[in-house]
Amino acid sequence: MSSVWPPRLPNVCRLWSTCSIRSTRLFSTEERWRSAQLTHRTVIRVSGNESATFLQGLITNDINSLVDKETNSLHCMFLNTGGRVLFDSIISPGFEPNEFMVEVDSGLAKTVIKHLNMYKVRRKLQIEALKNLNIYAVYHDKLSVNTSPAHQTQSDVIGSTFCDGGTRGSQLPDFSGQSEAVMCHPDPRVDLLGYRFLSSEGDTPESALSLNVENVSLDDYTEYRFKLGVPEGAQEILPAKALPLEYNMDYLHGVSFHKGCYIGQELTARTHHTGVIRKRILPIQFLEKSGQSQPSLEPDTSILNESGKSVGKLRRVSANYGLALLRLKETLSATELTCNGATLCTWRPAWWPKEKSQSAEDGSC
Repeated sequence: MSSVWPPRLPNVCRLWSTCSIRSTRLFSTEERWRSAQLTHRTVIRVSGNESATFLQGLITNDINSLVDKETNSLHCMFLNTGGRVLFDSIISPGFEPNEFMVEVDSGLAKTVIKHLNMYKVRRKLQIEALKNLNIYAVYHDKLSVNTSPAHQTQSDVIGSTFCDGGTRGSQLPDFSGQSEAVMCHPDPRVDLLGYRFLSSEGDTPESALSLNVENVSLDDYTEYRFKLGVPEGAQEILPAKALPLEYNMDYLHGVSFHKGCYIGQELTARTHHTGVIRKRILPIQFLEKSGQSQPSLEPDTSILNESGKSVGKLRRVSANYGLALLRLKETLSATELTCNGATLCTWRPAWWPKEKSQSAEDGSC
């Protein structure tokens, strides 16, 4: 296991393990990159002269960063009027002016189009699913991150909100101009996720990018994403139930606290101003013990501490890794965590901004 992930843990698990990432190297063409086709994601095209204004009133992030070409993609969520998440998205400019590619969960594509059409009113917009556009994640597991000392949360309490939660500048090289037939941009959430690659049939990252790329399965990418602690899609971010900040939208640069009004803004802004989010999505790892069989693990199964008290719930599992929505204080103080009898551990992701009083040294937890 590389230094990006928690060190190998003994039978007595150090539950809140330190993620130590000290390498400054963010990119290498010598590494063997992985390419996974994201069959669970679909692109909805929104085009028309008022497309930017239209989306600005619906998303948690600031579309002007794309309009002004400050960045070439952004992460966001669409909320209902009560401030709960309807679906997460990565948005990038399209091939034509006044055109945006809205990447969403494939299982929600029809719901997304219905939602957009409901707020379209009399605007002259075209909203359609691009079924012939494929989405890939291009990454490798030796990517590293250094959190700037300037990126600190509001207070010294773990889980405190991060004010600069909007779009960010990536340290990965830009491949967006390599071909007019494809789009390739750094993942707007965190550089550890590598690139998002969009293309029509026939173009793949292996053929289009000047990188050493091998094809891997969607399960490989999902497990990698779980190790990072990044949620994605309706199976992990429950529609009409999830709260944006509990799913780390401020840490993943998916919400702007400085833009104008949008649907569902009030609850998100009020939660942000309280300063502390007591529950957040965290990565988990199930620890194999001799003679212990892997139990059945269903979403929403309670995760218990050593006293048998619930500290949160499981969201999803792939192999031995998964995501869970956990109460940070109780989880941090626990000496043992179990889920349906299986022992697990969790850790503070290294890409999280540091708490206000935390040491500026990279990797400290």
